[in-house]
This record gives sequence, C-alpha cells and structure tokens, in this order.
Amino acid sequence: MVERVVLITYPEQQIVKEAIALATTAGYNVVDVLTQRYLKRAKYGLGKGKLEELVSIVKEKQIDKVIFDETIRSTQAYNLAKVLQKEIIDRERLILQIFTKHALTKEAKLQIKLAEQRYELIRAKDKVRLEKMGEQPGFFGLGEYEVDVYINQIKRQIEFLNKKLIKIRQQRKIQRSQREEKGIPLVSLSGYTGAGKTSLFNLLTGENLPVSDQIFTTLRTTTRRILDGKNTLISDTVGFIRKIPPYMIEAFKSTLEELKFADVILLVIDVSEPTGELKRKYITSLNILQELGIEISNIIIVLNKQDLVSDNKIEEVEEYFRGEKLDYVVVSSKTGYGVNKLLQMVKSKIGEERKEYIIDYSIIPLISNNLEWLKQFSEMKTTKLENGLLLEVIAGKTILKRFEAHLEHARRNIRP
Repeated sequence: MVERVVLITYPEQQIVKEAIALATTAGYNVVDVLTQRYLKRAKYGLGKGKLEELVSIVKEKQIDKVIFDETIRSTQAYNLAKVLQKEIIDRERLILQIFTKHALTKEAKLQIKLAEQRYELIRAKDKVRLEKMGEQPGFFGLGEYEVDVYINQIKRQIEFLNKKLIKIRQQRKIQRSQREEKGIPLVSLSGYTGAGKTSLFNLLTGENLPVSDQIFTTLRTTTRRILDGKNTLISDTVGFIRKIPPYMIEAFKSTLEELKFADVILLVIDVSEPTGELKRKYITSLNILQELGIEISNIIIVLNKQDLVSDNKIEEVEEYFRGEKLDYVVVSSKTGYGVNKLLQMVKSKIGEERKEYIIDYSIIPLISNNLEWLKQFSEMKTTKLENGLLLEVIAGKTILKRFEAHLEHARRNIRP
C-alpha cells in the first residue's frame, strides 16, 4: 500500500513541483502540501501557526509520514515526531531513499550505503551532544555509552565502504589509461536531473536505455560509442539537484570523477522550463561541475527539448547564454534537431582532423594491425592506387599521431 504523506516546502511553484516529484519518485502519495517561506526555525523548523495547521492535516487526512523539503537537525526531527507521532523524512533522507530504489549496480549500491552512513554520522554526533548536555536523556533509545559505540560502528562501516570504492576507482583508472593509450576521446553528459540526458544519449548512440519522468533514474555511468564516428565515446552520468550536500557528492565520487577526465562535457539544460528555473538549474549544475574541478572551456551547453518551446523562448534563452560566454547549441533529443551541429562542436573541441596517407603496398603487411586499429577508431575511406592505397582519415589528433608513428617505423624498416 502506498504511504500517504504531507509535504512541507517553500511557496515557489517550481520548488513545490520538484519536491512533489521527489516524493512521488520515492513511492509516496502526496496528499497535501504545506508551504512556508522560512523552514529553519529553531525548534520545529516551522512557525507555531503552521505547526498547528500541520497537526490538523495529519489527523484529518490519515497521513502516514511527513516529508520536510529541507535539511533538519535531529532535534527538530525529534520535536516534530513527538508532536505529530509520525516519522519525519527530511530532504536528504528522501533523496537517499530514491537512490536506494534505483540502484542496480554493485558500485551504485556501495555509494548509496556510504552516503547513508555519512548521513547517520552527522546526526549521531548531534545525538551525542544532546546526551552530554542532558537535553534529551536516552535520545532515540540510545544511552551515553551506546551512542559512542554506535558512532564507532558507523565510522568503521564508512572506512570499509571507502576501501571497496577505492578498488572500483582503481579499476576505472586502469580503464581510463587504456582508453587514453588508444587515444579515444570521451564525451560526458551532465546536468540537472530530468533535463533529458538519457534521451540524448540514446539518440547519439542508438542505445535504448530506459527513460523516465521520475527523478534520478540514472545512477550508474554507461559508456558507448557515438554513432557519427567510431573514434569517440560518450557516457551518461547521474543527474544533479539543488541542495545536494557535499557528502553525497563525495559518496558518488567514483561515478562523478568520470566527468573530470572527459575531453568534452555536455551540460544538458531543459529549455522548456520557465526561464528563471532554467537559470537556477544551470547555475546549480555549473557550480557542481566547478566543485569537481571541471575546466569551463571543456563545456558545451546543450539546450534540449527545442520541440517543446516557441522561437521567441529560444531567442530569450540564447541571449542569456551568449552573455555566459560558453559554447551552446539548441537541440531536440526527440526530433534530432540541432544534433549535427552538436556533433560538429564536439569534434572541434576534441581536435579532430582530416588527413590523407599514401601507403605503399610493400609496407601494408607491416602495419596491417595498425590499419585495423585505425579503422576502429576513425572514419576512413580507402582508395586503391597503382602502387598502394590512399587513406582519407578523420580522427582525433592523438589517434593520428599514434598511427603516423607506426607508419614511420614501418617505412624505416622496410627492406629495399
């Protein structure tokens, strides 16, 4: 049976919309929404009048749980739960529940467990403080010594999970080294959750990854080749959201650090959002990328969902992004509009070049493996000549340089 909840959030339409989407994605039925401009009052988070209104809603509408769309302290959660006799779920806990629901891979599950333990550690320290001050003896049923044991258990679990994730990061590092050695460029999709990253990924790769209106359906990094060229990979990553705490970003480090090593970052923006909301989500996403150490010059802004808006709206948004002095392109992952322009911008960023090589028949046996390799990671047209082959190749600079080194070595070692 779906649990009935009342949602407490801020009185802004887009914030209410996002909070409802979070609650719905977590599997709750939002029966009512209570709003207040300031949700950080000392005792309950709410003012006295709003608390009384909340008590009435909980009783009259048979509410099972209360979702508080803000980070609240353990003391506030305790005080609210005591008055309402209902479990209180704050914004961070709600996001963790969604992560848990959508985690499919071993890595994603480990990252979520790590985030959960860090969430608990922050609140366990608050419990200890309350115990020592004598404000809440036996808070949540934990005695003074039991709480200390509890904190140590959490710390040991965090250490254990970190070790497992370090091994996964090392495996990723090996995979990156192999990719870099082959000179294969990597493009990574990023952006606010729900911007259409996975739809764009499917369009560019021919994949059929599940697309959903729900939030945070992508928790793992999926990497495939771009259909337009054999020599470029693209990865889809976890989406961003406002007020995501640093410990959650840190917990997903092994996934998000793929962005740091990408040659190009596609920051996907839902252009159909109200302009103010679009700007807020863009700034949130850009700030997270900067926190991860991403070079701004490697970013292309992808204004997605062009098919849902008017030309006037496009012009308004384009004017804003011209002022941001970042490369941008308008696309539709549904119709394919603008995708060719996007791919040309990607090629320009990764430094693709077009070159021609005349290969004498006598050295082809010496570089046959290199030719097969080049064919895998480039666009190549072969024309037979009288004394050899003409290769017309489009590829990244690193790939071309590596092939040229093998070609020069073969030419030096050919017998006269």
